[in-house]
Amino acid sequence: MNDSTVTPNTVSESLERIRDLTASHENHPVVVVTGASGGIGSEVAQDLSRDRFVVAIGRNREKLAELAESGGPEGGIVPLVMDLNDVDAIAGVLNLLPRVDALVNAAAVAPRFTLEDARPTDWQDAFRTNVTAPAEVTRAVLPQLRESQGNVVFLGSGASRGSNQYNVIYSATKHALQATADGFRKQVAEDGVRVATVAPGPTDTKMVQWDDDYPKSEPPQFIEPSTVARSIRHVIDAPTDTQITEVWVRPRVEAK
Repeated sequence: MNDSTVTPNTVSESLERIRDLTASHENHPVVVVTGASGGIGSEVAQDLSRDRFVVAIGRNREKLAELAESGGPEGGIVPLVMDLNDVDAIAGVLNLLPRVDALVNAAAVAPRFTLEDARPTDWQDAFRTNVTAPAEVTRAVLPQLRESQGNVVFLGSGASRGSNQYNVIYSATKHALQATADGFRKQVAEDGVRVATVAPGPTDTKMVQWDDDYPKSEPPQFIEPSTVARSIRHVIDAPTDTQITEVWVRPRVEAK
């Protein structure tokens, strides 16, 4: 069923592509994945495309084009190049999607700062990407999610539970995202929308390749992005009589 053989070049072409796919496969679910040009997001998109259409949102056009070529045989990946920091553009695009059965908010940045070193723009930039953007993306597709009684997954972090002096901004944003998910879950429970946080520990992506002078504490083995993707699938595929609200994915051996 993989009809995504031609990579769209513009937002309007991407929207037209997903409209065509949903029109020709009326009962096939659609998942929106943000951060799809990143390490975890791309793995999530690939995994879910095995049996769903995936709208893969990211900023890197080349990586999204490569991702689109890897769509599963029973699904397909439609790239959608967007900068989610442009919050004014989010609703104007995403509310045009004809169907959304699940949303995975995987886009994030992970700057490392102590409180003393951080400046107001560092806090503002991180909160815009890690909290405001996922909230706005979710709000934009909430009508479709209510109609499908779908799933929302926020990609959290173990840093939301335990910070260190070199990671205060990232930890603060992920703590805020956890609170956002918890409050939103209570709002939409009666609508049949399920809301979860999947919070991985240190994962083998470019996000942990820090280019700074702060000390580093790493586990003996990082979590694989595909492991996080499997955890997200587990949440989305949960039986309809329940919802999995939190999944904490930790390294087999923790960093010391």
